[in-house]
Amino acid sequence: MTRPDQGNIPGRLRRRTSRIGAFLTKLLLLLIALPVIYLLGALILGVVPVHPAWRDAPEGVTVWLTTNGVHAGLTMPSRNDVADWTVLYPPRPGVANDTVTVGWGDRTFFLNVPTWADLKASTAIYALSGLDGSVMHVEYDTAPLSGPDAIALTLTPEAYAALVSFIRQSTALDVNGRAIPVTGRSYASNDTFYEAHGRYSLFRTCNQWTRDALAAAGVRAPAWSPFDKALFWQLRGGHSGDNGAPALPSSPP
Repeated sequence: MTRPDQGNIPGRLRRRTSRIGAFLTKLLLLLIALPVIYLLGALILGVVPVHPAWRDAPEGVTVWLTTNGVHAGLTMPSRNDVADWTVLYPPRPGVANDTVTVGWGDRTFFLNVPTWADLKASTAIYALSGLDGSVMHVEYDTAPLSGPDAIALTLTPEAYAALVSFIRQSTALDVNGRAIPVTGRSYASNDTFYEAHGRYSLFRTCNQWTRDALAAAGVRAPAWSPFDKALFWQLRGGHSGDNGAPALPSSPP
């Protein structure tokens, strides 16, 4: 015996197919819209400054905002009257240590992606998920970068102390108050990774950490900066001094 609704099966299939198609279309549009919204948010908040009135101090401590084209970091004198970074982050024997460059980032990404050729999609997705831990990357050298890859900033001792405090608070310490090195992992002979606090995510990137560090010191910075470009744009737009790196001041004995 034929069921009364059997003759309507093609119509029901068409309606079901139509609903599935509409759902998939909305899902596709959402997947396209999310990156656009993210980039638009980064663009808008990147041009909105915090501490817009900041200017270089007439005298004080010179630090540098540096970048490798993707990842921004902070380069500072290894030691001065405010802080001695060689105590918290001991350089290896024989390594030149006039300056120290500090950055924060995702643990798996930092440790397993020394070059962009080593980047895997799975690593990037895991980093952006916010599920991984973080590390500090500390590199000693003789002088900072110059030209378009660095901006020299002069901070008052008080502002520099606030910057130092922010970096220290980002660093995981052992029971003796010492930074905890990640053993056996480095890019070269002059750098070391240390355990850190916080989690990297789509919204708190390595560049956002650098932005937060500058803001903690009262330096002009974007409202949000998942990319390095906004950091440089803000400081070049509101920076009264030379954008290049000046000669490194002499370290006290």
